[in-house]
Amino acid sequence: VAAALAPSTRGQYAGAGHIFLMFCMFIEGDNFAMPVSDTVLCLYLQWQSLTVDPKNLKTKLSALRYLHEHLGYVWIPPSERFMVHRCIMGLKRLCLTPVRRKLPITPALLIRMRLCPYIDWSTLVMIVVWGAMLIAFFCFLRKDNFTVDKADAFNTRVHLCRDDAVFGRSDVTFTFRHSKTNQFHARVHRTKAVQIPGHLLDPVRALVNAFKVCPQANAAGPAFAVPTSDGGMAPLTHRLFVETLRYCLSKIGVDPAMFSGHSFRRGGATFAHRMGVSPLLIKLMGDWSSDAYMTYIDNATPED
Repeated sequence: VAAALAPSTRGQYAGAGHIFLMFCMFIEGDNFAMPVSDTVLCLYLQWQSLTVDPKNLKTKLSALRYLHEHLGYVWIPPSERFMVHRCIMGLKRLCLTPVRRKLPITPALLIRMRLCPYIDWSTLVMIVVWGAMLIAFFCFLRKDNFTVDKADAFNTRVHLCRDDAVFGRSDVTFTFRHSKTNQFHARVHRTKAVQIPGHLLDPVRALVNAFKVCPQANAAGPAFAVPTSDGGMAPLTHRLFVETLRYCLSKIGVDPAMFSGHSFRRGGATFAHRMGVSPLLIKLMGDWSSDAYMTYIDNATPED
């Protein structure tokens, strides 16, 4: 039963459920009872809208549904609760903000970061991060494809291992067995990074250098690993990757708040589209299960 939810979803639901129960106890005190009444649920949603965009309230409601059903209570959907449904519609009308997507990483930004004299790319961590950056960009990877949430959370069944990268004459083939759209290992997804000989943004050369940082890594170990102070190694975490990205962007005078780890996926898809790559091939390479990949293509960002 516990394995039915992804660890991140399970943690998110647990946190949201705890906050919800604390809110209900604050509002109703000793009179609080489950299942939650329409009035208390409306007050909770209104309170959440002070810090949460109304378009994300659906996630909060999913957590409440899980909490109720997990405890054996009947959960009535908001669409069947007149007050709650109208409350959500009203919050969207009053509080909804425009979608602000993170900007895509471009080849020009990558080159500027690489040539910046204030960034030391010779350190072992930076060598690994650079390899991860180029692979993430050219393969349109999600953050979970090449990083882990925590250093001790590496799982060979979920994360990219070293032997999942197979080198060819002029490319590297990656095999992914798990992703956001393939959580139950129903298939494998393969994609390639092609060599760009002599170019600053050659992903194959960057990957080889990244692998050399931890030569003791075994085939079932993390693809991207950084050395530790005790002489061992640890998988590259999403936090370290994003913090390094933001540090590099700040060094070239670019606002790091406008970018995230997902900027590489969006940037790679945008660059491929501008180079004339077929939309269906972009969808296949990026492992999109729907036409949502079209929203990743940014036509507003300058090509340089």
